[in-house]
Amino acid sequence: MYEAIVENYVNSLTPNDVYLFASKNNIILNDQEFDYVYKTIKNNYKFFLGKDYMLIFNEAKNFLRKENYDKILNLYLSYREKYQDIFK
Repeated sequence: MYEAIVENYVNSLTPNDVYLFASKNNIILNDQEFDYVYKTIKNNYKFFLGKDYMLIFNEAKNFLRKENYDKILNLYLSYREKYQDIFK
């Protein structure tokens, strides 16, 4: 059930949505980082819902500055804990 809700949300996600969310969380992405984050969310969101989410974060180290990587990982982990019923 939750997966369908998340899938619908991700399918309707716009670049502006990602930009605004990042900005609200004090994450300032350069153009390359932004492209990487947006494409990763759109194409790999199922990894974020499962147990193998660190595969994505390990790859992200190659595309994000350390400060942004740390902020995004910490934000993700806080949401993962808060909404643990959604995550498998």
